[in-house]
Amino acid sequence: MDLGHFCGWLVPARCPLCRRVADPNVLVCGECVRELNRSPVLRGDPPEGVDRIASCADHDGVARELLGAFKFRHLTGLGPLIAGFMADAAGPQGEGQPIMVPVPPARVRTWLRGFDPVALLAAEVARLTGTPLPDDPLLARRGHGRQRGRGRAGRLADPPDIRPLEGAARKLGGREVLLIDDVMTTGSTLATAAGAVRQAGAASVSALTFTRRL
Repeated sequence: MDLGHFCGWLVPARCPLCRRVADPNVLVCGECVRELNRSPVLRGDPPEGVDRIASCADHDGVARELLGAFKFRHLTGLGPLIAGFMADAAGPQGEGQPIMVPVPPARVRTWLRGFDPVALLAAEVARLTGTPLPDDPLLARRGHGRQRGRGRAGRLADPPDIRPLEGAARKLGGREVLLIDDVMTTGSTLATAAGAVRQAGAASVSALTFTRRL
């Protein structure tokens, strides 16, 4: 018996979301995955500037725990699971597929966290769906950009400062853009990002998030 199997026998693996005993070879237990599969895709009522939106689940329960473990506990191995649900919600893109644009984080948040959650999810969703993802960022976010912990009124009154970067118009002009973000709460961040890509000449804007606060 190797050391890994011996340690697993002494201390059974547990699901990071519900703490149930789980197969050590999988990241999330079957019951949590089944609960995620039961969540209906949320569509309709997009924020200003966004034509269509799809979210995998309400920002509650297992979906919220999964996203929190990925973002705040640095369990980046959960990214492909989240992106898989997002790719399913996006559906087949077909002809005239959009160009994918991740909503940019504040630089200080990326520095403190050590990685960009949305960029990781966008790369995996692009791989799964075949949607084009530019090699270089097309949007930039200025200021500290901290939205977590702020109330609805505060988020709406002081949305993040997101602007197109040089060269964005060349890649986005006349194109459909698919904005990618991890969660939608008030919609102010997506609305600002939509305004930025439209400023760069985007013809239409859709959005895809993992969760959405109802």
